[in-house]
Formats: sequence, structure tokens, C-alpha cells
Amino acid sequence: MKDFFQNKKSKTGNKTEDIRELGFGSKTTAQTSRLINHDGSFNIDRKERSWFGSISIYHYLISMSWLKFNGIVLIYFLIINLIFASLYYFTGVDGLVGVIGKTEFEKFSEAFFFSTQTISTVGFGRLSPSNFPISAIAAIESLFGLLGFALVTGLLYGRFSRPVAKIIFSKQSVIAPFKEITAFQFRIANKMRNSQIVDMTARVMLSKYENENGNQIRRFRELKLEINKIIFFPMTWTINHPIDEESPLFGMSAKDLIESDAEFMIMLSGFDDTFSQTVNSRYSYKYDEVVFGAKFKSIFGQNANGQTTQDLNKIDEYELTELPV
Repeated sequence: MKDFFQNKKSKTGNKTEDIRELGFGSKTTAQTSRLINHDGSFNIDRKERSWFGSISIYHYLISMSWLKFNGIVLIYFLIINLIFASLYYFTGVDGLVGVIGKTEFEKFSEAFFFSTQTISTVGFGRLSPSNFPISAIAAIESLFGLLGFALVTGLLYGRFSRPVAKIIFSKQSVIAPFKEITAFQFRIANKMRNSQIVDMTARVMLSKYENENGNQIRRFRELKLEINKIIFFPMTWTINHPIDEESPLFGMSAKDLIESDAEFMIMLSGFDDTFSQTVNSRYSYKYDEVVFGAKFKSIFGQNANGQTTQDLNKIDEYELTELPV
């Protein structure tokens, strides 16, 4: 299989850059797991001096999934109302005018729903405080309500206004025929229909072990791309690295990628004209996510109106093919 990469000299004239420091430091040289996860996060296990000092609650709340965020808001709403309902109940529900509950559970339920009306400033009017202790608790709860809803409103605005690049990556990268030689390729697309990204730039770094003076050292090399920038990004983009004699992939087989623990790390950057901000996206392919002797299937077509169509459900589809020797 090594003959697959014994290619002719490419006419691109690109040289591969050796990146001495990518930001991971020299301590990751022994790491065998991927450096960048599929969600773009870095696969580094950090032991912090202080757990509370190392996190940002705002960043955590604004970057988590909507399901978790809604769950936290619901739990906060229930807990804070249970706390104030307990205060009303143990202070004495007799201080609430309009309580009609007979059993203790019914009285606590009325105290709970009075709390929800107070904290949300709804106040239906049937229940109202009649003494100083209950009035003081209601006043404190209304302050909690104002601050809490202001905080949630700010978080909602931050989550909606935060620009995020929703880029789809093909599950597999391929080694495909390319201009009498071969090339490392993967395919991306903009997931968001209404989000327009312009001036999209791509960078691909190869991380692999190399033998230097009898020692296995992890090196980071930037791969030269056939096209590393496009002005508009309305359709899919197949990012292509020609494997010529100057490429660090030249002469390597699938076995060599495994033995060198190769990982292809991708950095995408573009300008989102909806938010007027630069957005970024990260991804990586490990050696077992590279298919030798394959090429991507076309996902383009044409409708009855003559418009170009693309089926993003086929972005991962490829077919096997012969590589030039």
C-alpha cells in the first residue's frame, strides 16, 4: 500500500511548514488519544488548583445545550419557590389572607403557588400577606424574582446573540486521486440555512510521531492546501491537500499513519454577516478516520427551475477507487 503515495512531483509547488509549537506544548508527545474532539473542544485533562476559580458560570451557562439550560432554569424556579413556600408555611399561613386549604398539604400548596405569583410579580389577588413577617418574606422574594429574571433574560439574549459556526464535517476523510497524484480530502458544509459565512479560511495541521535520533517525537506540520480561502460559502467545500514530494504524507501508507499516531487537526475561520463577527470551528480526523483509495460522491443536482440543489444528507458518502501508482 506504500506505493499509493509514491507520487510524481506536484506542479503546485507548495511547501509544507513545520510548526514547532501549536499550543499543546511538548507534554502531549506521549498522548495517544485525539488532541481535538469532534465537538471542537481540546482533549486535555486539566487538574485545577481551584475548581470554582477555574470556571466561568456565565460561560458555562451560555455555552451549554438548550436542553441543559432549560432544565437548570426549571430546577432553579422550583427550588427557589420551594424555599420561600417553606418560609411562608413555617412562619404561618394564617398570615396569608384568602387561604382556603384544609389539610397541611393544601396549605403548603397554596403557599407554594403564592410564592410563584410573588416571584413572577403576577399576583392574582386572592392571596395577600396580612402581617409583617409574611410581608417581609414577600418583599425579599420579589427582589429575588427581579434579579433572577433579569439574569435569565440576559443569558437568553447572550445565547441567541452569540455567533456560532455550525459547520458539518464529513465523518471520514479520504485519500483520493488528484491530478495524476493523490490528495488528502475532507468535505464541509454550512449547517445553518439562514447564516451566511464569507471569507472562509481553512488551515490543516498534521500531528504525528517522527523518529529523530532514535527518539519518537511528536511534530506538528501545516499542510499546504490547494485552496485555503473562499469568498462565499453557500455550498459544500471539499478541502484538498495535494500529496507531492514536499508533503509529510508522501510515501506513507495506512499502516504508517497508525504507527505515527497521525491526527489531522482542522481550523476554520469565517465572517458571519448576520452577526457581523468572526466565527471559528475546530475538528480533527484520526488515522482510523482516513479512507485510502476513495473519493466523495457528488451531492449536487438541478431542480425543475434550473437551480443547483445539494443534498447534505449525502455529505459523508464516498466510493472506492484506484489510486495512481
